[in-house]
Amino acid sequence: MQENNQIRQSLTFSILDMINKLEKYRPTVFLYILILFFISLILAPNDINSKVLIGLVVVSLFYFSLESLKESLKHHFTLLLLFLLITISLVYTGDLPTGLQKIQRVLVIPLFFMVFPFANLSKRVSQQILTVFVFVVLIATVYSHVLVINSFFENGESSIQHLFNLNYSYLNLGNTLDLHPTYYTYFILVAISVVIDRLQKSNSLWIKSLYVLLTVYFSFFIVHLSSRIGILALYFLLLFNVVLYIRASKSWKKGALILVAVHLALFAIVWNIGVTKYRIQHIFGFEYYTGYKVNDGQHKLRLWGAAINANHNFLFGNGMGDINSSLNQAYTNLDNAKAVNENYNAHNQFIEYYVGLGIVGVLAFTYLLFHYGYTFLMAKNFLGLQFILITTVLCLTESLWSRHHGIVFFVMALGVLWQLNKDENQISLS
Repeated sequence: MQENNQIRQSLTFSILDMINKLEKYRPTVFLYILILFFISLILAPNDINSKVLIGLVVVSLFYFSLESLKESLKHHFTLLLLFLLITISLVYTGDLPTGLQKIQRVLVIPLFFMVFPFANLSKRVSQQILTVFVFVVLIATVYSHVLVINSFFENGESSIQHLFNLNYSYLNLGNTLDLHPTYYTYFILVAISVVIDRLQKSNSLWIKSLYVLLTVYFSFFIVHLSSRIGILALYFLLLFNVVLYIRASKSWKKGALILVAVHLALFAIVWNIGVTKYRIQHIFGFEYYTGYKVNDGQHKLRLWGAAINANHNFLFGNGMGDINSSLNQAYTNLDNAKAVNENYNAHNQFIEYYVGLGIVGVLAFTYLLFHYGYTFLMAKNFLGLQFILITTVLCLTESLWSRHHGIVFFVMALGVLWQLNKDENQISLS
């Protein structure tokens, strides 16, 4: 009997020792896995990124805490509400298999509640993750530029201006990493917000200069990608940070000079990158010398109108599984064969949810964005606030959450940025 008691005590001490070691290394473990997540998201195929996510969840189970989960649900109920609405829509959707595919894309939301409540990241660790994220984005952009520039020389182009035509810009530039320009721009915009935040807090002149150069390069890359809504988001992002600078420094003259410099630089870059200039002109209507006319603004408004009319249930929508078929029918009624053949989404996340979830879904999604934006503002977490603003702007012309890169990046970046609230406003997940 005494021998059995000794064995049980020894086993108990071993388990407690293992738990203590797990607790000791928790920040480091989550730091490296989250870093691996962002690296795989940008530089690797989706299936690899999904496996990293699964690994992250498995590790999180070792740190499970019911109290941490309850605390997380209290702060992030808006995320859970949207997920529940999407899930419930399967009950009344006509195309259940497609609905299940839609559910798979947003499974990262419940995974959020399996990771961040137990990660208990400090502000310092979160900042380290963001630093690595910026570095990964820099590697990605340089790699993309090296590939297109190499292709430019291999093709024996006669003018440097040709580097800014469709062969080396827009979709072809994004395809160097198999990324749609909008999602590539999404990553870069968040990286710019982190860089500018570091710029404003640095006291070293040479480091400040490095941050300025990095901001200029990233901004140039976004314009080269020719994502029009991304360029608009970039403009608002720079404007927002100039206002923050004026507010912090109370130097209106310097702020005015920076504003002028930002406007002049953006105008000069946009006007000298051919494909971007034409794509912006296309919004308002443009006629080529051949007589070919383009009016993307009018075209987009017609698509949005058709998408809104695709909803057959104002309150709850058609169900997530019926979004694509409903949109295709609406585009057919519009006599837009291209939109049907290429299976266009609504090109607006709010309209996308209106078709699938009705006005209830639109209100839930809008409240989600407002909830996080307001919370970040109250915590003076301006990085988090900029992230929500960037996301909101991109959602105006893109169904951002209809792809892996959009929804997964939003949820995981949100989890990291949320940790920055903790030291400033006592907001914690554990």
